[in-house]
Amino acid sequence: MSEIKKNFTEVFVAENGKKGVKNFEGSIIVPANYDEIAYTYGRRVPKDYPYVAIHDGKMGLVVPDGKGTELTAFVYDYIGMTSPNGWLFYKKDGSKQFGIMTIDGKEVMPCKLDSYFAEIQNIFIDSGDRHGLLQAGIGMLVEPIYDDIEFVDPESSLIFTLNGEKGYVRVTDGKFYPLSLSETMSEDEWDYVVDESLRAQYE
Repeated sequence: MSEIKKNFTEVFVAENGKKGVKNFEGSIIVPANYDEIAYTYGRRVPKDYPYVAIHDGKMGLVVPDGKGTELTAFVYDYIGMTSPNGWLFYKKDGSKQFGIMTIDGKEVMPCKLDSYFAEIQNIFIDSGDRHGLLQAGIGMLVEPIYDDIEFVDPESSLIFTLNGEKGYVRVTDGKFYPLSLSETMSEDEWDYVVDESLRAQYE
């Protein structure tokens, strides 16, 4: 549980030894009902972002609404935020692999990821020898089904390889468009595919 044992000024310890959160004005925003509590990412996130808390050895998400409304059940072995855009990695049921949930506690990918790493706004995710992507800037999740994903530079489209064929993933539909399609599509149609492909960085 060392991932969330942090000492921030808002966190207070009540007389019963449990922890909660006060804001800078001194108002209680999460009651002191928890063994440990910490930010999901850091201070520079929206004020209504939930906190990660520990109760009876398990993690969950609680809302800083003054009542400490619980967004999730306390069933998680680990919850950690990927970026300030509101995506969380989690582990539960003793899994050694990671899953992904949204900032409101909705699980959008089960625990099947072996690793992840961030590059600008892209969080590359791996499941076995398959690769996928979480594009935090636009909130797009690409399933880990690809042979490879190539990052060229921040302004270029990401190049995906599926079954040995290189291509692009389109933002509008999340589908893979192999480069070979450029030979059968009109120039304008292919330009649309390239223009709407996932890039390394979004404003």
